[in-house]
Amino acid sequence: MTQSAPSAKRLSGKAKFAVDMGPLAIFMIAYFFGGRLVSLAGAATGNEWCLREGSEMYLAVAGFMPAFALAFAYSVWQEKRVAPMLLVSGVIIGVLGTLTLVLQNKTFFYMKPTIVYFLFAGLLYGGLATGRNFMKTVFDGALHLPDAAWRTLTIRYAFFFAALAFANEIAWRWLTRDCPEQSIALNEAAGAWSWLLRECGGVEMAKCAGEADWVKLKVFGFSIASLVFTGIQAPFIAKHMTEEPPADSD
Repeated sequence: MTQSAPSAKRLSGKAKFAVDMGPLAIFMIAYFFGGRLVSLAGAATGNEWCLREGSEMYLAVAGFMPAFALAFAYSVWQEKRVAPMLLVSGVIIGVLGTLTLVLQNKTFFYMKPTIVYFLFAGLLYGGLATGRNFMKTVFDGALHLPDAAWRTLTIRYAFFFAALAFANEIAWRWLTRDCPEQSIALNEAAGAWSWLLRECGGVEMAKCAGEADWVKLKVFGFSIASLVFTGIQAPFIAKHMTEEPPADSD
């Protein structure tokens, strides 16, 4: 009798939560408390630093990218494999985050969820069209469902991801429609950091409330929607769950 290959090691619940939500927590802290953090960092180094109004997104992206890279590396180290969806997200975050910072254009990061969700939906549909079920591959060893149930679940998630993509695209365009263009007047005191820092006590730009609303939607709204949708699938999964296949025998 031969034994089946052992299932890949998976992160514990707390570790999985930290990998998924840790980078988002860094993003939120940098966005909503970045001004205070910059001032504290300046005071600690003997400088007078103030965050430029409208640059909160750039600071948040700059903090989010390395945090995601660390979470990704930890996931690979612990599971001894590369999670497909985490890899796709990482590539897109790296490209769009870099473009956001280098070109100082927030549109790239506004569109990041749209591209990620559309890509997820396309991969799931494309996999079914080519006879591969990526949902089954991702959850290999964690869930045991008949192929027909896997197909139904994959179609549902593909529709869900497509709906999230459309929702994000509508949301960011609507919420930031009245946001002022960021006009950066370089100052010698900030030097190369003029795009992020300003002279303390200088004239401020009008704050874009819609951008903050989009950040809340991105972090909390889409996360809650994903949890609710997954919960709705629980009865379907429980109904079709089967026992773990026995080891192959000669």
